[in-house]
Amino acid sequence: MKRLGTVSHLHGKSCFVVKYDTPDKTPLQKMMNLQVIDKSVRPVGKIVTAFGSESQPYFLVRIFRELDADQAKKLVKEKVYVK
Repeated sequence: MKRLGTVSHLHGKSCFVVKYDTPDKTPLQKMMNLQVIDKSVRPVGKIVTAFGSESQPYFLVRIFRELDADQAKKLVKEKVYVK
C-alpha cells in the first residue's frame, strides 16, 4: 500500500480530486486505473486522469458506486492510498 495523497475536494457527485503528496519517479501514466483505498483499506475509487504540473500533480478519482454521498464527503482532507 502506497500513499497517494490528500483528498482536496469533491468534483461533482462522482469524482474527487487528490493532491499527490509523495511525487516520485513513477510515470503518471502508470498511475492511471489504479484502485484508490482509504485508511481502513476500503476501496473508494479509481484514478481516471492526472493534471497539473509534473512536480505537483493532482489526480481525478472516480468514486465507486458503493460509496454514498455522505461517505464521499467524509473523505475530504483525508489521506488516500493505492494498492
